Amino acid sequence: MRTRYRAPLLAALLPLVVLAAGCDLIRAKAAFKDGNRLYKEENYRKAIDFYERAVELKPDFAEAHFYLASSQQSLYRPGKEGEENEMRLKQAIEHYEKSLEVNKADTPNLQQLRLNTLGALTSMYSDPPLTDYEKALSYAEMLVKDNPDDTKNLYAMANLYEKFGRVAEAEQTYVRVTEQNPDDAKACGALAAFYNKPLWDDAGNVFVENESKGARRAKFDSAIATLERCAALDTSDPSGYYKLAMFFWDKAYRDPLIGDKEKDAYADKGIAAVDTALGMRPGYWEAIITKGLLYRVKAQVSTRPAERRQYLDQAVLLQKQAIEMRKETQASATGGDLPPAAAEALEAPKS
Repeated sequence: MRTRYRAPLLAALLPLVVLAAGCDLIRAKAAFKDGNRLYKEENYRKAIDFYERAVELKPDFAEAHFYLASSQQSLYRPGKEGEENEMRLKQAIEHYEKSLEVNKADTPNLQQLRLNTLGALTSMYSDPPLTDYEKALSYAEMLVKDNPDDTKNLYAMANLYEKFGRVAEAEQTYVRVTEQNPDDAKACGALAAFYNKPLWDDAGNVFVENESKGARRAKFDSAIATLERCAALDTSDPSGYYKLAMFFWDKAYRDPLIGDKEKDAYADKGIAAVDTALGMRPGYWEAIITKGLLYRVKAQVSTRPAERRQYLDQAVLLQKQAIEMRKETQASATGGDLPPAAAEALEAPKS
C-alpha cells in the first residue's frame, strides 16, 4: 500500500532538490566572485578560502578549481622545506587537474581556461621539483592538439623538447613554426637562435653527455643561412641585417674553438651585414656600435701594429658617432635599455 504514495512523494520533493541545487550554485558563484576580488589584490591566502567554498558547493566549477590551484601555486616557494609548502604544490596540481577534468570547454572562456590549465601543468612538470618529462609532454601535446596553429604552443613544445635533450624533435618543431609562418621574422629568428646553441658534436650529431667526443658545437652555418632568410623577409627593415652582424660578432668574439683567421673572416662578414643595415637606415646607432665591435675583433687578430691601430681608431670613431646619435635619438624620444653588446661597446676603452 505504501508504494503508491512514493511517486507523488518524490514528485513533491523534486522542486525542493532543484531549489537547493540552485541555491548552491548561487552561493558558489558568490564565493568565486569574492575569491576573484582577493586574487586580484594578491591576497591568495584569503582567496583560497572562498575558492574552496565555491568548489565545495559546485564540485564541477572548473574556473574555481583553476584559481584555487593558481592561488596555491602563488604561495608555493621553490626550494623551501616544510609540510605546508609541499601541501601548496600538491594542492595546486590537484586542482589544476580537477579543473581540466570537469572543464567541458563548451564556451570561449572555458576553452581559454583549458589552454591556461594545460599551460600551467606543462610548466610545472617541466621544472623541479616535479620534473616529469612524460607528463609535461602529454600536456604540451594536448595544448598543440587543441590549437595546432597557435605558434605560442609550438614554442612551448620546442622548449620542452630542448630542455629534456630531445634536440631532433625540438629542431623539427622550430622548423614547423617557420613553415607555418614563412613571413614571420620572429619565428625565423627563433630557429636561428636554436641553431646557434651548442647542442651538437663535431660531426653534426646531437651531443650526448659522456658519449660524444670533442666539444659541443652550434650549427652556426645553419643559423646564418636562417638569419639571411630572415633579413630578406622585409626589405624596409634593417634589423635583420643588424641581428646577422651580431651573430657574426658573437661568434668571432666568444668562440674559443676558432682561430684568428676565421675570426677575421667572420668580422668582415659582420661588417658587410652592418653596412647593409646602415644603407637602409643611416642613423641606426646600434648597428654603428656593432660595427665598432667588429673592428675591435679585427684589431685583436691582426698581426700588423699599424693595421691594428687603424682598426682601433676606426672602432673609437664609430663609438663616438654612436654616442652622439644616441643622444640625438633620446632628445627626441624616450630611450630604452641598451642591447648588451651596445652597452658593452659604449663602456669599452677608447684606445
